[in-house]
Amino acid sequence: MRVQLLRSATSDRSNLQFAMSYVINDDVAIDAGSLGFQSMELQQRIQHLFLTHCHLDHLNSFPLWLDNVFTPTPTAPAVYANSFTWNAIKTDLLNDRVWPDLIRIAGAEFPFFVEHVLENEETRQVSGLEITPVSINHVVPTFGYIVDDGTSAVAFVSDTGPTERIWELARNNPRLKAVFLEASFPERLLWLANKTGHLTPSLAHAELDKLGLPTPVYFIHLKPQFHDVLTCEILDRGRPATQIVDAGTVFEF
Repeated sequence: MRVQLLRSATSDRSNLQFAMSYVINDDVAIDAGSLGFQSMELQQRIQHLFLTHCHLDHLNSFPLWLDNVFTPTPTAPAVYANSFTWNAIKTDLLNDRVWPDLIRIAGAEFPFFVEHVLENEETRQVSGLEITPVSINHVVPTFGYIVDDGTSAVAFVSDTGPTERIWELARNNPRLKAVFLEASFPERLLWLANKTGHLTPSLAHAELDKLGLPTPVYFIHLKPQFHDVLTCEILDRGRPATQIVDAGTVFEF
């Protein structure tokens, strides 16, 4: 399995994460925070997009991506999300004010996308992958994902505060090879992490204790203004096989 956290900046610190999008292998993506800002070649390869939740850093380039990959044919990319996220997309985004209502525009003609409503722990099989959404603890209904290709499994856990079920499922998967986990705020902003449904480094490491395995952990979703202090606080805890993800890096499992 090949996983890449897409870049969301072109500056000399392009490893900073302003918005979230992963590409898995060639044609599956998780989140659309920066997907619509990538090369046309990359965008057009994506046939399945799984959304974690409706916050803009995970969704803001979604309309651009739909526009960029649209072709007037009966086929269209599949988009998967929970019902809360779909309601937000239709009410707050594709509403003819923020962005044209692509569902209305398509009508009975050629669709811009095919809508799939995900239920908690309902596994979907796409492109040789089994993708299982798992409810995690954020301020809006949010999914983490466990992605399994039959040889390797990877858990994507963002955005969340302290949570439980995804660690149970990950721990019981004998193919688990990696965890991508958020740590958004430094320790001095624990109060803000608690209010916004995020993790500090100490909270993140407490989550990993629930996993109870020596699985490699890749930290993502570091708020850019706190990136350096977060890096120190994460690595200072001395957990083996811990890495801060540089956006754009390709991981293979």
